[in-house]
Amino acid sequence: MHLSEGCVACMLGKKLNNTPAGAAPEAVEAYRRRARAAIVNGRAYSSPEVTAEVCAIYRDIFGPERDYTEIKRRFNALMLDLEPAIQADVDAAPNPLARAVQYAMVGNYIDFAALGDVDEDELRRRLEAADAMVVEPAVLESLRGEALSAKRLVLFTDNCGEIVTDKVLLRTLRRLNPDLHISVIVRGAPVVNDATVMDAAQVGMGEVAQRVIGNGCDLPGAVLTRISAEALSEVDAADVIISKGQANYEGLSGCGRNIFYIFMCKCELFIKRFGVEKFSGVLTKETII
Repeated sequence: MHLSEGCVACMLGKKLNNTPAGAAPEAVEAYRRRARAAIVNGRAYSSPEVTAEVCAIYRDIFGPERDYTEIKRRFNALMLDLEPAIQADVDAAPNPLARAVQYAMVGNYIDFAALGDVDEDELRRRLEAADAMVVEPAVLESLRGEALSAKRLVLFTDNCGEIVTDKVLLRTLRRLNPDLHISVIVRGAPVVNDATVMDAAQVGMGEVAQRVIGNGCDLPGAVLTRISAEALSEVDAADVIISKGQANYEGLSGCGRNIFYIFMCKCELFIKRFGVEKFSGVLTKETII
């Protein structure tokens, strides 16, 4: 999906003011000039591609961005502690797949790129109210049917911590189809608090997936023309794909693959696009022509 006018305005507002305290005025001016040009001239590209370019400009002028290593370890550990209770609730639900999708939606709240910061108490409250998330019944049953008949499934992950709820969702799908081959594709390099191979290992993603690989790039979202040949081969072999998060939707929407998107609406663009309130969950499917 190409960068929309709404995204351009949002990026200009966020990125141009994202400069280190105490930075030299000439450095700030150089960053703002280059970042503005990258955003304004990036309409032919997706949001993840333009964001990656702006981040590269930031590093070139100011040096390394914020290190999220400890934050990711903390949220992975927090969600691992909560996993048994989440799994028990899914198992006891009248519709385990629906409940697993609801938790996967709430897990997408752990998004430092969109929210700036994530409050643990608020996260716990949202997880406790996961059963209130609206799941479109027709799309859910389509996902169930696809998972039952599929031989290979690919999941594009988004954030740290959130991947524990992804793990619960994949375990639920595997119980529906024990022969399902699952490949999980994470970010190829550290990007904000997005999940990498290291995060997947910390939460034990290998318990539910046959393969866990990086996507071969540092974009904050999946773009099929930018991921590695190894990751693309997994996508090509998949009967069904699940994409988590807003950025992956921005990078994949319109590609025509058999994709189910799961995320929480956290920005005005998505709120308007899907006609829902902020922090609502969305389960939707790619339109295949």
